[in-house]
Amino acid sequence: MIASRSLSCCIVILSFSIALIADDQSVELKRVMGRWEHSFTNKAGTQFRVVKDVFEDHDTVTTYDDTGNVVTAHRSQFKIEKRGPVRVFSFFNSVVTAGPDKGEQRFETNSYIYRAEDDYFIEVWGLLDGDPNLPRILAWKRVKTPE
Repeated sequence: MIASRSLSCCIVILSFSIALIADDQSVELKRVMGRWEHSFTNKAGTQFRVVKDVFEDHDTVTTYDDTGNVVTAHRSQFKIEKRGPVRVFSFFNSVVTAGPDKGEQRFETNSYIYRAEDDYFIEVWGLLDGDPNLPRILAWKRVKTPE
C-alpha cells in the first residue's frame, strides 16, 4: 500500500514537471517567434541587412545588399531547448533558397546559445562543446509589425 502511494506520488510529480517544462517551452517559443533584423558592413564598406523570420516550425534568414537586393537566403527547421542555465537554438535541414548556392541542402545541426526578450535576440556562437566557430555575438532587434 505504501509503495503504491509512493509510486502514485512520483507519477503526479513527474506529470506536473513535464507540464511545467512544456509550458516554459511554449512561452519561450513565443519570445523567439517573429521578425528580427541586424546589419553589418563588409571590408569594402558595403552595408548589408539580415532578416531572420522565426515561425513555429522553421526559420528563414535573408541577407540584403545596400540596394535591397537579396544576396543569400536559407530556410531551416529549428528547435529550442534549455541546457543547464543557458538556452540553445539549434537549426538543421537547411535549404538555400537564394544566392549562388541556391538549392543546396545542409543537413547538419548548428547550435548556439541565445537570449530572447521583447525587443532583442542575442546569439552567442563558439561557446558550446564541439562548436568549431570562434566566439562571437550577434545582436538582433525585433522588427515591429503594424497592427
